[in-house]
Amino acid sequence: MIVGPNPCIDRRVRLGHFEPGHVHRAQGVEEVIGGGGVNAARVAAGLGADVRLVTAIPARDEESVVARLRGEGLELSWVRGGGQIRVATILREGAGRTSIVNEPGSVLDSRAWEGISRLALRGLGQARLLVCSGSLPPGAPTDGYARLARQARHLGSSCIVDAAGEALAAVLDAGEGLVVPNLAEAEAILFGPRPEPVHPEDAPERARGAATELLKKGAHRVVITAGSAGAAFAEQGAHTRTGWVDAKAVQVIDPVGAGDAFSAGLAVQIEGGAALGEAVEFAVSVASSYLAESGRRSRPAPVECDPVGR
Repeated sequence: MIVGPNPCIDRRVRLGHFEPGHVHRAQGVEEVIGGGGVNAARVAAGLGADVRLVTAIPARDEESVVARLRGEGLELSWVRGGGQIRVATILREGAGRTSIVNEPGSVLDSRAWEGISRLALRGLGQARLLVCSGSLPPGAPTDGYARLARQARHLGSSCIVDAAGEALAAVLDAGEGLVVPNLAEAEAILFGPRPEPVHPEDAPERARGAATELLKKGAHRVVITAGSAGAAFAEQGAHTRTGWVDAKAVQVIDPVGAGDAFSAGLAVQIEGGAALGEAVEFAVSVASSYLAESGRRSRPAPVECDPVGR
């Protein structure tokens, strides 16, 4: 079960070179449905998992978005929202540099969020794991993921939260779930925004240190991704255990969504009963393959959808 309440249209624009303040001519444009939850569900399904995506879709975009997701074979339940689906403009230069402009998404009212929560918790009758993925749309409660993680635990299920900012902070304050931020997101929570780029030589130390600090802030299990370097993990127990997994070097075709692919791989292993370190090793492998394959995955057969009105 994956909750991804803020889907978007990923508009991927290929450019020779992007220079701010200048007019550019696109070499090609591609549009796909994206957002953290959609990306994670797509990869988890490609890995053979039985997964359902719970999301919010603006009424004006409902027919086209649902048709496209159904065409990929994704099983989903959704609530109808207002406004229109947001667009993430992804500028991909010939040399490999990527710039992203994320729109905030349409406002989600309290009734719609209650519908998302109801669908997610209803689905946990058949699933042992809930994944909360991506940003929260405007209007959603900042502790929305924390609430879902707490309710999942009360139902006997575990929860993985891949989020940043206030949503991540609320989960830490609640002491719920397995949190999966990237290194920049983790360090922003701990120290405020830091401009230092991640270098392969210092990534393991920084990521393991940040994971340990997040345990002190209330987390029980933490995984921190550090781009192409790899990922760190830490978990509480009789003794705090930390670890690091190196990523294999790959030629990056498209980095967008690699973190979501990582969370999907992690979730598949955790739901299957794998230890945290083993799950991280698998997730790193999945993310590396995603980077090298531009995120394309085979799709399961189409299934019926289950809409829930406002």
